[in-house]
Amino acid sequence: MKYDPNCDIDPNAWLALDESERLDFVREYHERQRIRVPNDTVHATIHVIVENQVALGDNPARSVLLRLMSEGLERHEAVHAIGSVLAEQLFNALKDKSTETDLNAEYWSRLNRLTAQSWRKQLS
Repeated sequence: MKYDPNCDIDPNAWLALDESERLDFVREYHERQRIRVPNDTVHATIHVIVENQVALGDNPARSVLLRLMSEGLERHEAVHAIGSVLAEQLFNALKDKSTETDLNAEYWSRLNRLTAQSWRKQLS
């Protein structure tokens, strides 16, 4: 199997992989494409978490991914957009340990508000 974030993954094949294999596939993709990232382990981990959520399908990630693509993002870019919400959510959770809110509900809510336009605006 080769990972390509611009192509849909086979959920069963993806979930059958060991987590370390998923990370290796994501790293290999970025190496093959000569895409440099500040920290390949963190970058690959975020990719894997988003792809896991998409493959599981019991959360908004898949529908948000499809919606972002219908709004004009390439699949890889949509994975990054979702990953940016995930990374910010993780950062906030680690920073504020006293939060009594449902972190998953907050994450899903933020994902549902994410748009291609808001993602592009964030990049500028």
